Amino acid sequence: MNRNNGRNIAVRLFALRDYLFANADKKHAVRVEDILTFYKNKGFTDNNIKMVYSDLHALQSDELGVDIAYDEKSKGWLLFNPPFEAYEMRLLVDSVQASKFITQTEAKRLTEKITKYFGSGRRQSLNRQAYVYDRIRSQNDSVVRETDRIHEAIGANRKISFRYFHYSPDRSKTKSYSKSGQRVIVSPFALYWNNGNLYLYAYDGKRFRFYRVDRMEDISKPLREIREGQDLFDTKSLTRQKAKVFDMFSTGKTYTVKFRCHNHIAHSVIDQFGKDIMMMPDGADHFTFTQPVEISPPFFAWVATFGRSIQIVSPAPVVEEMRSFLNKSMDMYKDDGNT
Repeated sequence: MNRNNGRNIAVRLFALRDYLFANADKKHAVRVEDILTFYKNKGFTDNNIKMVYSDLHALQSDELGVDIAYDEKSKGWLLFNPPFEAYEMRLLVDSVQASKFITQTEAKRLTEKITKYFGSGRRQSLNRQAYVYDRIRSQNDSVVRETDRIHEAIGANRKISFRYFHYSPDRSKTKSYSKSGQRVIVSPFALYWNNGNLYLYAYDGKRFRFYRVDRMEDISKPLREIREGQDLFDTKSLTRQKAKVFDMFSTGKTYTVKFRCHNHIAHSVIDQFGKDIMMMPDGADHFTFTQPVEISPPFFAWVATFGRSIQIVSPAPVVEEMRSFLNKSMDMYKDDGNT
């Protein structure tokens, strides 16, 4: 066998494997006639039934490991080891569709790309969107591709730069850039998912900060400068933070807070702090728990959501800041005679 012929066989085998991955599964068979048509459309010459059977048996070898078998009932070949099981594929598609970080255009493109690796018999069941209540998507189309530059910079131990913006409250929702539009230079250390949004955790030369990735624009390739803050980053663990941070609003003001709650909000407390918190009964209708918290306006807003069903018991400085938060909110709604 000459080298070119061997290369042609390899190309044909990998094309057949991908064809089976896209069109066959445990319940849907591919017939030899379908494969012959596929070969013809791909431009493979001199194809015949004998060649197809030879290729199918070659795919079953240990080297290629495609688990296929002939099904007498359907007169075709079934696939038993697809690249993704049905539940895995649905999870991928739904995760893409549900993400606020990904724009609608990008979500549609990724969904179409993923479903190419799903058997055609069930592909229609994936041709749908995951409907998420009140989802607001990112408007930054380039950020998905540019995020890879952050990974490159982290791996290369280099800094990156970008422009960081917020939307203005005017009718046109124009972008308002930090630092008057100048580029922000930081040392990137981690990407962090929270509430459907992706954040960059980076050192800005003074402290670690979170940046919403979909508000980062024109992300650079890794810069020449070596990252700073490694010694500080080593003392933190993003997945095991002792203090709960609400909505990535970092203030650095951490307290161990004691709460008293009505029993009917136990599920909400667990959703927020996890199942490992220790809930202590306090009478027939209430429980208490203690949790390290980085206090911030989003934290006080979360507490206020439950009205009289949750109370901050201690420490005194946090109780006082909660009072101040509520009083300032109430001041906005006082009747000053101008209404």
